[in-house]
Amino acid sequence: MIKIVEYKNNKKVLVKLIEELQDYLIQMDPLKRLRRLPEYGEIYTDNLLKKVKKYNGIIYIAEIENLPIGMVAGIIEDYTKNDEIESIPSKPARILELIVSEKYRGKNIGSLLMQSIEVYFQKQGCDIIRIEVFAPNKKTHDFYQKLNYQDRVIDMVKSFHNSII
Repeated sequence: MIKIVEYKNNKKVLVKLIEELQDYLIQMDPLKRLRRLPEYGEIYTDNLLKKVKKYNGIIYIAEIENLPIGMVAGIIEDYTKNDEIESIPSKPARILELIVSEKYRGKNIGSLLMQSIEVYFQKQGCDIIRIEVFAPNKKTHDFYQKLNYQDRVIDMVKSFHNSII
């Protein structure tokens, strides 16, 4: 049975999941720009925990028989006066990470995690949720579209790898 629980203080769980996600993204990176140094998981997780604390965020862990198999982390973003000059007033949330261990993908765990964090954001009065997806990660992009997320901004990259300017 899958349980979704609020993260309490087991940083090792987050580090393991974050490293698993980075390894997954590295293998699909067509530009071969991503990497994972030995300290990556610890540093990334520390920064994630700071953001979640600073911006009224939350982390949920998916478990099966007390075994962590996934997580979602998100924050409530600041809406500034500068934002008002180009968009209607809003209380935006941002999902920073969604990870489901490879063995458990396709079993509705990502949907349960997303549902949990969306309820949290709604209770906080948020009216929009943003999420970033690595373009080569087509399966995840399709997953978010099934949850009614829409493409909004596309960030493009050009590599000068081995070229002379």
